Amino acid sequence: MTKGNIKKQIIIDATIELISERGVAGTSLAHISQKVGISKGTLYYYYSSKNDLIFEITQAHMDGLTDSLFAIIRENKGKVSWQEMLKKLFNTVIKSETRTRLHIYLIQEIISGNSKLKAHFSETYKKWFELLKEAYNLITDKNDDMEIQARIFVAAIDGFIIQHIIGADEIPIDEVVENLSVIIGE
Repeated sequence: MTKGNIKKQIIIDATIELISERGVAGTSLAHISQKVGISKGTLYYYYSSKNDLIFEITQAHMDGLTDSLFAIIRENKGKVSWQEMLKKLFNTVIKSETRTRLHIYLIQEIISGNSKLKAHFSETYKKWFELLKEAYNLITDKNDDMEIQARIFVAAIDGFIIQHIIGADEIPIDEVVENLSVIIGE
């Protein structure tokens, strides 16, 4: 990793921490430069705008979530049932406190009108739908159309993230997966 890449990663890590504490709107370039210990001018050397920095963080966040999903599928392919894989998937996603907060703040930024982030999230969600359909086909012999089920699973992940952040009761993942299995006929 080059010195410039190391500095960019330090900036990204500091920004993620600040966004997790303050939200996107409450995090300024001045906050970021102060946290990293660099001038705003130096920060501009790496990122020409806050939106460029937020987009790179979004890219890394969505890629990280996608990599986590792929890892769960690869590690468990042929070893566990579809239900067990879903339990691992749901538990992995909601246990990352920083990642879950960041996910919600980025969605909030999209709701506020950031079309560049919206397009990126949309593309990543399409990848997730395909990934879940592929995983289902690898784990089971059924050739059901998984389009709707994949959307339900992704919606459940987003919902679990929200419930986790607001401090709702412990999410009964086992019972949720059992009910989802009934819905999709597993």
